[in-house]
Amino acid sequence: MIAIFGAPGAGKTVQGQLMARRHGWEWVSSRDMLLQLRDRDVTNALNNGMYIADETILKTMDRVFKNVRRYPSRQFILDGFPSSVAQVYWMIEHDVIKDLTGAIILRVPRGELWRRLVERKRVDDTRAAIERRQDLYERAITGIIRTLNMNGVEVRNVDGGNTPKDVAERIDEVLGEWGLIQRKDFEKIREY
Repeated sequence: MIAIFGAPGAGKTVQGQLMARRHGWEWVSSRDMLLQLRDRDVTNALNNGMYIADETILKTMDRVFKNVRRYPSRQFILDGFPSSVAQVYWMIEHDVIKDLTGAIILRVPRGELWRRLVERKRVDDTRAAIERRQDLYERAITGIIRTLNMNGVEVRNVDGGNTPKDVAERIDEVLGEWGLIQRKDFEKIREY
């Protein structure tokens, strides 16, 4: 299992879906799982860039971790989870952290993030919502990285400011270094 992080607009979803397709892995979006709850308050909070209570996220993600344990030979990509230090501690307390091979952070210059968010025209990409999500991410990511590192999870930065194909190649290099894919699998990226 790996986690993929990045500020809003960094390309987590694009890269998570590309990895899943290329390698036959399971992509799990915490945002999509929360939307599946069909809870008006949760959906409203997501659409307005507001904080979602750890309890709500953890209850939803607990189902994912049951599948991780049920299918230990499958590789899972966590898109946007954990999103707080409390969620990392939950992973530690529930012995899920041992299943996390590593985490990738997509680093993208702020100007490029804004350009991407304006272009994608998602309902929750209002200026206020973007600023709130950016602020929440920036406040949380340092503590998340530190806590993951302290618990033996390697965190790697990947330049996410290039084309999706270039970013995918950099991610596959990291996956190869972690022993998750072989060199021949790395060559598949050229097909996408």
